[in-house]
Amino acid sequence: METIKWAVNEMPETDDRHLSIMALDEIKKARTFHESFPQYSKTPLASLDQMAGYLGLDSIYVKDESYRFGLNAFKVLGGSFSMARYIAKETGKKVEDLPYNVLTSEALKKEFGQATFFTATDGNHGRGVAWAANKLGQKAVVFMPKGSTKTRLQNILDENAQATIEEVNYDECVRMAAAAAKETPHGVVVQDTAWDGYEEIPSWIMQGYGTMAMEADEQLSEDGCGRPTHVFIQAGVGSLAGAVQG
Repeated sequence: METIKWAVNEMPETDDRHLSIMALDEIKKARTFHESFPQYSKTPLASLDQMAGYLGLDSIYVKDESYRFGLNAFKVLGGSFSMARYIAKETGKKVEDLPYNVLTSEALKKEFGQATFFTATDGNHGRGVAWAANKLGQKAVVFMPKGSTKTRLQNILDENAQATIEEVNYDECVRMAAAAAKETPHGVVVQDTAWDGYEEIPSWIMQGYGTMAMEADEQLSEDGCGRPTHVFIQAGVGSLAGAVQG
Protein backbone atom coordinates (compact mmCIF):
# COMPACT_ATOMS: atom_id res chain seq x y z
CA MET A 1 0.00 0.00 0.00
CA GLU A 2 1.38 3.41 -0.99
CA THR A 3 2.45 5.66 1.88
CA ILE A 4 0.05 8.56 2.45
CA LYS A 5 1.67 11.94 1.79
CA TRP A 6 0.78 14.58 4.37
CA ALA A 7 2.00 17.82 5.89
CA VAL A 8 1.56 19.35 9.33
CA ASN A 9 -0.23 22.71 9.47
CA GLU A 10 2.16 24.85 11.50
CA MET A 11 0.27 28.12 11.10
CA PRO A 12 -0.29 29.83 14.47
CA GLU A 13 -3.80 29.92 15.91
CA THR A 14 -5.67 33.19 15.44
CA ASP A 15 -8.76 34.83 16.86
CA ASP A 16 -11.35 34.34 14.11
CA ARG A 17 -13.95 37.08 14.22
CA HIS A 18 -16.05 35.13 11.74
CA LEU A 19 -16.27 31.95 13.81
CA SER A 20 -19.67 33.01 15.16
CA ILE A 21 -21.13 32.26 11.70
CA MET A 22 -20.94 28.58 12.60
CA ALA A 23 -22.22 28.95 16.17
CA LEU A 24 -24.38 26.04 17.26
CA ASP A 25 -27.53 28.13 17.60
CA GLU A 26 -27.12 29.23 13.96
CA ILE A 27 -26.63 25.64 12.80
CA LYS A 28 -29.71 24.53 14.74
CA LYS A 29 -31.74 26.99 12.65
CA ALA A 30 -30.46 25.34 9.48
CA ARG A 31 -31.09 21.86 10.85
CA THR A 32 -34.66 22.73 11.84
CA PHE A 33 -35.27 24.25 8.42
CA HIS A 34 -34.03 21.15 6.59
CA GLU A 35 -36.09 18.90 8.84
CA SER A 36 -39.21 20.78 7.77
CA PHE A 37 -38.91 19.41 4.21
CA PRO A 38 -41.09 16.34 3.62
CA GLN A 39 -38.12 14.78 1.77
CA TYR A 40 -35.78 15.12 4.76
CA SER A 41 -34.11 12.19 6.46
CA LYS A 42 -30.84 11.97 8.36
CA THR A 43 -28.20 10.49 6.06
CA PRO A 44 -26.33 7.40 7.30
CA LEU A 45 -22.99 7.45 9.07
CA ALA A 46 -21.43 4.16 7.98
CA SER A 47 -18.95 2.43 10.30
CA LEU A 48 -16.18 0.77 8.28
CA ASP A 49 -15.25 -1.85 10.86
CA GLN A 50 -13.25 -4.09 8.51
CA MET A 51 -11.23 -1.15 7.16
CA ALA A 52 -10.57 0.10 10.70
CA GLY A 53 -9.32 -3.32 11.73
CA TYR A 54 -7.12 -3.60 8.66
CA LEU A 55 -5.51 -0.23 9.42
CA GLY A 56 -5.22 -0.88 13.16
CA LEU A 57 -7.62 1.90 14.12
CA ASP A 58 -10.46 1.92 16.61
CA SER A 59 -13.03 3.06 14.06
CA ILE A 60 -13.57 4.79 10.73
CA TYR A 61 -16.83 6.45 9.75
CA VAL A 62 -18.11 7.78 6.43
CA LYS A 63 -21.03 10.18 6.18
CA ASP A 64 -23.00 8.90 3.19
CA GLU A 65 -24.55 11.91 1.45
CA SER A 66 -25.80 9.86 -1.49
CA TYR A 67 -29.13 9.74 0.36
CA ARG A 68 -29.51 13.53 0.74
CA PHE A 69 -32.94 14.54 -0.61
CA GLY A 70 -32.49 11.98 -3.38
CA LEU A 71 -29.84 14.18 -5.03
CA ASN A 72 -26.75 12.10 -4.28
CA ALA A 73 -24.88 15.11 -2.81
CA PHE A 74 -24.71 17.37 0.25
CA LYS A 75 -24.68 20.65 -1.70
CA VAL A 76 -28.48 21.13 -1.52
CA LEU A 77 -28.14 21.81 2.21
CA GLY A 78 -26.35 25.09 1.53
CA GLY A 79 -28.39 26.29 -1.43
CA SER A 80 -31.76 25.66 0.18
CA PHE A 81 -30.91 27.31 3.51
CA SER A 82 -29.38 30.36 1.84
CA MET A 83 -32.62 30.82 -0.11
CA ALA A 84 -34.61 30.68 3.11
CA ARG A 85 -32.28 33.21 4.76
CA TYR A 86 -32.55 35.51 1.74
CA ILE A 87 -36.36 35.35 1.71
CA ALA A 88 -36.42 35.92 5.47
CA LYS A 89 -34.25 39.03 5.11
CA GLU A 90 -36.33 40.40 2.23
CA THR A 91 -39.60 39.93 4.14
CA GLY A 92 -38.29 41.10 7.51
CA LYS A 93 -38.87 37.72 9.13
CA LYS A 94 -36.75 35.29 11.10
CA VAL A 95 -35.65 32.20 9.22
CA GLU A 96 -37.04 30.15 12.12
CA ASP A 97 -40.49 31.36 11.08
CA LEU A 98 -40.09 30.16 7.49
CA PRO A 99 -40.24 26.36 7.42
CA TYR A 100 -41.05 24.52 4.20
CA ASN A 101 -44.84 24.75 4.55
CA VAL A 102 -44.66 28.53 5.04
CA LEU A 103 -42.19 29.12 2.20
CA THR A 104 -44.46 27.22 -0.18
CA SER A 105 -47.69 28.87 1.01
CA GLU A 106 -49.86 31.18 -1.06
CA ALA A 107 -49.57 33.82 1.65
CA LEU A 108 -45.80 34.05 1.31
CA LYS A 109 -46.03 33.94 -2.47
CA LYS A 110 -48.27 37.02 -2.38
CA GLU A 111 -45.95 38.78 0.07
CA PHE A 112 -42.57 37.90 -1.45
CA GLY A 113 -43.35 37.08 -5.05
CA GLN A 114 -40.75 35.15 -6.98
CA ALA A 115 -36.98 35.58 -7.11
CA THR A 116 -34.54 34.25 -9.68
CA PHE A 117 -31.54 32.55 -8.11
CA PHE A 118 -28.41 32.53 -10.28
CA THR A 119 -25.42 30.28 -9.77
CA ALA A 120 -22.41 28.69 -11.44
CA THR A 121 -21.59 25.02 -11.00
CA ASP A 122 -20.05 21.93 -12.52
CA GLY A 123 -22.99 19.92 -11.22
CA ASN A 124 -23.99 19.28 -7.62
CA HIS A 125 -24.30 22.83 -6.26
CA GLY A 126 -26.35 23.92 -9.25
CA ARG A 127 -28.57 20.89 -9.01
CA GLY A 128 -29.16 21.63 -5.33
CA VAL A 129 -30.05 25.25 -6.07
CA ALA A 130 -32.35 24.15 -8.89
CA TRP A 131 -34.04 21.53 -6.71
CA ALA A 132 -34.60 23.94 -3.83
CA ALA A 133 -35.92 26.69 -6.12
CA ASN A 134 -38.27 24.22 -7.75
CA LYS A 135 -39.59 22.94 -4.42
CA LEU A 136 -40.01 26.48 -3.02
CA GLY A 137 -41.73 27.92 -6.09
CA GLN A 138 -38.77 30.09 -7.12
CA LYS A 139 -36.72 30.32 -10.33
CA ALA A 140 -33.16 29.14 -10.93
CA VAL A 141 -30.63 29.94 -13.66
CA VAL A 142 -27.44 27.88 -13.77
CA PHE A 143 -24.23 28.49 -15.74
CA MET A 144 -21.97 25.47 -16.20
CA PRO A 145 -18.32 25.61 -17.31
CA LYS A 146 -16.89 24.06 -20.44
CA GLY A 147 -16.43 20.32 -20.01
CA SER A 148 -19.45 19.80 -17.74
CA THR A 149 -21.23 16.56 -18.53
CA LYS A 150 -24.58 16.55 -20.29
CA THR A 151 -25.90 14.18 -17.62
CA ARG A 152 -25.34 16.81 -14.94
CA LEU A 153 -26.87 19.45 -17.19
CA GLN A 154 -29.96 17.28 -17.68
CA ASN A 155 -30.26 16.69 -13.93
CA ILE A 156 -30.50 20.46 -13.45
CA LEU A 157 -32.91 20.94 -16.34
CA ASP A 158 -35.12 18.24 -14.84
CA GLU A 159 -35.66 20.56 -11.86
CA ASN A 160 -37.33 23.17 -14.09
CA ALA A 161 -34.25 25.39 -14.05
CA GLN A 162 -32.70 27.27 -16.94
CA ALA A 163 -29.22 25.84 -17.46
CA THR A 164 -26.49 26.04 -20.08
CA ILE A 165 -22.96 24.72 -20.59
CA GLU A 166 -20.79 27.69 -21.52
CA GLU A 167 -17.50 27.81 -23.46
CA VAL A 168 -15.65 29.30 -20.47
CA ASN A 169 -14.20 28.09 -17.17
CA TYR A 170 -15.84 27.99 -13.73
CA ASP A 171 -14.59 31.40 -12.56
CA GLU A 172 -15.97 33.08 -15.66
CA CYS A 173 -19.30 31.32 -15.13
CA VAL A 174 -19.42 32.82 -11.63
CA ARG A 175 -18.90 36.27 -13.14
CA MET A 176 -21.62 35.56 -15.71
CA ALA A 177 -24.06 34.55 -12.98
CA ALA A 178 -23.32 37.70 -10.98
CA ALA A 179 -23.74 39.92 -14.04
CA ALA A 180 -27.02 38.26 -15.04
CA ALA A 181 -28.40 38.62 -11.53
CA LYS A 182 -27.71 42.38 -11.59
CA GLU A 183 -29.69 42.74 -14.80
CA THR A 184 -32.67 40.72 -13.56
CA PRO A 185 -35.44 42.13 -11.36
CA HIS A 186 -35.38 40.25 -8.04
CA GLY A 187 -32.26 38.40 -9.19
CA VAL A 188 -29.79 37.10 -6.62
CA VAL A 189 -26.56 35.12 -6.79
CA VAL A 190 -26.41 31.93 -4.70
CA GLN A 191 -22.76 30.95 -4.91
CA ASP A 192 -20.74 28.72 -2.61
CA THR A 193 -17.62 30.83 -3.07
CA ALA A 194 -17.10 34.34 -1.71
CA TRP A 195 -15.35 37.51 -2.87
CA ASP A 196 -15.03 41.06 -1.57
CA GLY A 197 -18.53 42.44 -1.15
CA TYR A 198 -20.17 39.02 -1.53
CA GLU A 199 -19.88 37.18 1.76
CA GLU A 200 -23.31 37.01 3.40
CA ILE A 201 -24.91 34.37 1.17
CA PRO A 202 -21.79 32.13 1.18
CA SER A 203 -21.91 32.25 5.00
CA TRP A 204 -25.55 31.11 4.89
CA ILE A 205 -24.54 28.27 2.57
CA MET A 206 -21.90 27.22 5.08
CA GLN A 207 -24.51 27.25 7.85
CA GLY A 208 -26.63 24.95 5.71
CA TYR A 209 -23.73 22.50 5.47
CA GLY A 210 -23.69 22.55 9.27
CA THR A 211 -26.76 20.30 9.26
CA MET A 212 -24.58 17.46 7.98
CA ALA A 213 -21.92 18.06 10.64
CA MET A 214 -24.52 18.25 13.41
CA GLU A 215 -26.08 14.98 12.26
CA ALA A 216 -22.66 13.30 12.17
CA ASP A 217 -21.81 14.56 15.65
CA GLU A 218 -25.01 13.04 17.03
CA GLN A 219 -24.43 9.78 15.17
CA LEU A 220 -20.86 9.51 16.46
CA SER A 221 -22.08 10.00 20.03
CA GLU A 222 -24.78 7.37 19.56
CA ASP A 223 -22.08 4.91 18.45
CA GLY A 224 -19.89 5.67 21.44
CA CYS A 225 -17.42 7.96 19.69
CA GLY A 226 -17.35 11.16 21.70
CA ARG A 227 -14.82 12.99 19.58
CA PRO A 228 -12.96 11.83 16.45
CA THR A 229 -9.20 12.35 16.26
CA HIS A 230 -9.28 13.25 12.54
CA VAL A 231 -11.90 14.58 10.13
CA PHE A 232 -11.29 14.39 6.39
CA ILE A 233 -13.23 16.87 4.23
CA GLN A 234 -12.97 17.61 0.53
CA ALA A 235 -11.73 21.13 -0.13
CA GLY A 236 -13.27 22.34 -3.41
CA VAL A 237 -13.79 26.09 -3.16
CA GLY A 238 -13.56 25.83 0.64
CA SER A 239 -17.14 26.29 1.84
CA LEU A 240 -17.61 22.74 3.11
CA ALA A 241 -14.15 22.54 4.66
CA GLY A 242 -14.66 25.88 6.40
CA ALA A 243 -18.14 24.96 7.57
CA VAL A 244 -17.14 21.63 9.10
CA GLN A 245 -14.07 23.12 10.74
CA GLY A 246 -16.18 25.96 12.09
